[in-house]
Amino acid sequence: MKVLVINCGSSSVKYQLIDTEGEYVLAKGIVERIGFEDAIFTHDGTMGKKCSETMAIKNHNTAMKYVLNALVGGETAVLENLSEIAAVGHRFVHGGIKFSESVIVNDLVMEDLKSILDIAPLHNPANLLGIEACLASMPDTPQVTVFDTAFHSNVPPKAHMYALPWKYYEKYGIRRYGFHGTSHYYVSNRAAEIMERPYKELKIITCHLGNGCSIDAVYGGHAVDTSMGFTPLEGLMMGTRTGDIDAAVPLYIM
Repeated sequence: MKVLVINCGSSSVKYQLIDTEGEYVLAKGIVERIGFEDAIFTHDGTMGKKCSETMAIKNHNTAMKYVLNALVGGETAVLENLSEIAAVGHRFVHGGIKFSESVIVNDLVMEDLKSILDIAPLHNPANLLGIEACLASMPDTPQVTVFDTAFHSNVPPKAHMYALPWKYYEKYGIRRYGFHGTSHYYVSNRAAEIMERPYKELKIITCHLGNGCSIDAVYGGHAVDTSMGFTPLEGLMMGTRTGDIDAAVPLYIM
C-alpha cells in the first residue's frame, strides 16, 4: 500500500510517499516559502529524478499540485497515476479534548477540526490547509488525521491537571496535553524492539530533541507524564521557546 504523508506548516509542505509493504520511501520533498514569489520546491524521488525549483507558489493548493504532479509526471514520476495512493496521512498538532486518536476525515471531522484552530494558532490552521488542499486535488482518496496530542490522551489526571479551578478545565479544556506524540510513540516502541523486550512491560523515558523538545515517561505502552503542557511552550528550553518560566517574569519586565 502506498501512503502519502503530509506535514503542512504555515508556509511550507513537507511530504513523503511511503510503500508500507516494502517499508521504504518512494519520494520525499518540501515546498518552502509558500505565498512568496521565490518559493522553493525540492523533490527527491528514489526511483525518479531529483529536482529543485524556485517559483511563485501563492497558496497550499498550488503547492500540493506541484507535489502531486512531481509524483506522477515526467522524469520525477514514481507513480503511474494518483489512484495508486491508498491514503493520505496528515499531521495535526493539537487535537484538544475532541480527538484522542487518529480519524478518517469527513464533514463532521472537518467541522470539529475548525472548532479547535484557536487552541494552537500557529500550527492547527496550517495543518487544516494541508487537508483542504489534498481534498481539492484527491477528493476520493481517504484522508487520515494523526494528532500529536493523541499519545498523551491517557496521561492520568495527577499528571495532566493544573492547579487551577475545575471550571477552567470544564469550560475551556485547560490541561496538559503533551505534544510530539507520534515521535514518543515510535521511539518507545523502537526501544522495546531493539532491547527485544515486551513493550507493555517496560518503563521508558523518551526524549524528542530538536528545535522543539519534550520528554515523556512511558509505562506499559502508555504515556504517564510529559514535559509539554496546554501548548508546546511548556517544559524544556527550545530553539525559540523558553520552556518553563516564572509567570511573573513577563509582567515584571513590562
